[in-house]
Amino acid sequence: MTATRLFLLLALMTSPVITGLAADSGKVAEQAERLQQLRTRIGELKNELVSMHGRKNALDAELEKTEKEFGAVASELRRLDRKIGQSRTRLDELGREREESRKNLQAVQVILARELRSAYAMGQQQQVKLLLNQDDPTAIARLMTYYGYLSRARADRIRGITSVLDELALIEQQVSEQKSGLEKLKDEKVAEADRLEHVQSNRKQLLVRLQAQLRKKSDELAALQRDEKNLQHLVDSLRRALRDIPPSTAPLKSISPLKGKLVWPVQGRIGIPFGAVQADGKLRSRGVLVSAPAGADVHAIARGQVVFADWLRGFGLLLIIDHGKGYMSLYGYNRSLFKEVGDRVVAGDLIATVGDSGGRERTGLYLELRKNGRPFDPAPWFAGKPTALRAGD
Repeated sequence: MTATRLFLLLALMTSPVITGLAADSGKVAEQAERLQQLRTRIGELKNELVSMHGRKNALDAELEKTEKEFGAVASELRRLDRKIGQSRTRLDELGREREESRKNLQAVQVILARELRSAYAMGQQQQVKLLLNQDDPTAIARLMTYYGYLSRARADRIRGITSVLDELALIEQQVSEQKSGLEKLKDEKVAEADRLEHVQSNRKQLLVRLQAQLRKKSDELAALQRDEKNLQHLVDSLRRALRDIPPSTAPLKSISPLKGKLVWPVQGRIGIPFGAVQADGKLRSRGVLVSAPAGADVHAIARGQVVFADWLRGFGLLLIIDHGKGYMSLYGYNRSLFKEVGDRVVAGDLIATVGDSGGRERTGLYLELRKNGRPFDPAPWFAGKPTALRAGD
């Protein structure tokens, strides 16, 4: 085969691979571009919400900054707790390994000591004496083989002891490093806890000042109406953005078949049901408030894509998941958010922790379900009450 023919053959064989790699690369680039478009659009939406009601209130801006910092510190503390737990588990494992190695070492030492005592009792010249007293060459050969076995066995046990000692030294080094790392993690946790306490103190002072601004019932009603309007504008704008920016992956299926089967995103109790009267009967709740302790895990209710993960006045750290076919779930008042815009989630994924952001005085999760931008009662969509145990995915 000539060099030219070989080159042509290789070109034909590799061209589909090259084409496939180029297509995959183009697809990844396209997905990244669409995701960036969505994030840019969401940034614009936040600016639009501010301009809808004029210049952002200075206290609102300060509250947003403080609660975002609080969420970040709480998230870091959670990460440190997890690492400390892992470090302690590893220390326990090393302790068990060390104990097992010590037992093995003692067992080998006992056997070796017994053999050495036997060899000493027989005397160094015992082999020579036995050889001189033997007339049968076959017996002599067996005897030498036996002594050879004993000698090699002792050598193997000595090497085994050396190996166990090396293993113990390595374990001791790992234990020392693990303890040092654990102490460092504890120091970091103390520093973060102090920082969290400081941020929490600032937040309390802010809430007092904010409450002073809403002493009149009319002021409170106006604030609630503005918050609702902001959220509605955000949801409507997100829906338009999702239409204008096609999904970067396979389209999402509707959650309609899951009605009555969904698992509540958090364990707790219904503090405020859908449609509850608020602001002296002038407003009704468009979602439900699930009362739950601060820091409790919040899970996605179904498969979807995160389309909003930021702070919004009145709802604090808010996360919105698009489930496809016009369905969305909204999770508000969170302490920390663990997902970003564009992230894909499935039912049961950890997405946030319960908090009291948005100026709330009590902790809980605010939950809304929407179809084509309109809120509806979520209760019939869930199996049982929020106190029910979580089911598998």
